[in-house]
Amino acid sequence: MICQLTIQNFGLIDKISLELSPALNILTGETGAGKSIVIDALRYALGERLDQNQMRDAAKPCVVEAVFELSKRELRENPAISEFLAGKDEPLIISRSHLPDGKTRIKINGMSVTVSQLKEVGNHLVDFHGPNDHQMLLLEDSHIKILDRLCDLGALKGAYSKVYGEYAEARKALEEIKASAATKERELDLLAHQIKELERVKLDQGRYEELLEKEKRLKNSEQLYENASRMIEIFENAETGIGEAISKAFGPMKTLNSLDEGSRAFAETLAQLQESNDRLINELRSYLESLSFEPDEARDIRARYDIYEEIKRKYGPAIEDAKNLYDAAKKRYGLLADLEHNDAELRGRIKEIESDLINIAKKLTGARKKTAQDLEKTIEKELKELGIKNVRFECRIEKAELGPAGQDRVIFYISPNAGEDLKPLAEIVSSGEAARVMLALKKALTKVDPMPVLIFDEIDSQIGGRLGTITGKKLRELSRDRQVILITHLPQIASFAESHFKVTKKVENNRTTTAVGLLDEGARVKELAKMMSGEKESSISITHAEEMLGQARAA
Repeated sequence: MICQLTIQNFGLIDKISLELSPALNILTGETGAGKSIVIDALRYALGERLDQNQMRDAAKPCVVEAVFELSKRELRENPAISEFLAGKDEPLIISRSHLPDGKTRIKINGMSVTVSQLKEVGNHLVDFHGPNDHQMLLLEDSHIKILDRLCDLGALKGAYSKVYGEYAEARKALEEIKASAATKERELDLLAHQIKELERVKLDQGRYEELLEKEKRLKNSEQLYENASRMIEIFENAETGIGEAISKAFGPMKTLNSLDEGSRAFAETLAQLQESNDRLINELRSYLESLSFEPDEARDIRARYDIYEEIKRKYGPAIEDAKNLYDAAKKRYGLLADLEHNDAELRGRIKEIESDLINIAKKLTGARKKTAQDLEKTIEKELKELGIKNVRFECRIEKAELGPAGQDRVIFYISPNAGEDLKPLAEIVSSGEAARVMLALKKALTKVDPMPVLIFDEIDSQIGGRLGTITGKKLRELSRDRQVILITHLPQIASFAESHFKVTKKVENNRTTTAVGLLDEGARVKELAKMMSGEKESSISITHAEEMLGQARAA
């Protein structure tokens, strides 16, 4: 439940802080006072986008904070929520701010989160139902989803989804084979040409880099030979060569060592210098020999280099890209070359998977049919209590093609009046009846839906006064095991509130502000009287309001 909601600089609200009841909370107020602003602020806090015109003062931060108390274990253990809870009784505090510089801050129990994380958490906490949300009932695709929420299909649906994934993949492969058959010969020729081109050289990055080095040496062989030869000349010149200079140094070194034992380390260094000099000369000679390419070898290096460059240009840009394309082409060629065998093999596999899939789908159908019978009884009972006395409701399950949810097509049928045939809900239901069907479904879903907060924004817009009392009673029943927040214009519904808030609009310093206040007993009677008689309450409307409150409490 939301135990506290704080809204600052949002819409016409300067700053308010509401302490909400765990049961039925009702907001009333004259048209235009800003009742929906409270709901809009909560929607923003749980992830919806903020319009700039919803900020009261663009120079100040817009802040909405909601404090949730989570009493149900399944909610506290939900992976999307549990990571933010340190202690058993710790509340969940969601705070979202829009700053003047355009930046947004979102925190859950002090931890910064993304909008997607916020929405994921919000999806488990609050179910919003606006004035037109009952239109989803008119969408046939929603019917199977509603029914499945009442079924315990977790493991069964998981098994079905796994097998259906394999089935869909195999069917897709078969369709590709069928499509390929028409252009088989042409594609085989193209693939053969590509494979032949790519097989002219080894598609290995190491081999390519080795060849690249050889080609570079071949290309620059004259300059390389000239500079290596000059270095040998520098080292071996009889008059100025480094080797000759080192040899001449051994005479003075011998004398130095005979006079000073401590200088023998110099002799070792000189000997190492001579060895390094001789080794470098030998390596340079070997290098000169490596620069001598046979004509056939040179042609081979250039030819293979040109092939690699052509492959990179046509199938690259990298050798790895060409290798991947080669592997795919070989695989595709093998598939097309043995198309008939692959087609037969795949059809056999599809048949096996389809058999397993149908067996699981039948179990899904059985579970749905059993739940559908219970749903029909519940909906009829609730709708009769909501004033549709002669209603008949049927959750019809028809066989369909195998799909992601099974082989069932679920359609809600209804006959709101005596003597009328059952027809699809979307064809005959009025908006007022749709609102009541939605309320009945919410009541039915309370058994399996862990959602702790239900919010209704004027779902009573198509309901009259007499039915308002019945609807109010249903809403109170709905709030016995979860929190309900409701905006209403009907005093009959408002009389059932555990906490009744009034939304007012006032002008101060030429600025309009929306305020929300919790009504005490006396103020509540006056508000109900105003809702019945108009702007000013009369003694008769006061008496009626007191009677209405008394009857609601006794109901």
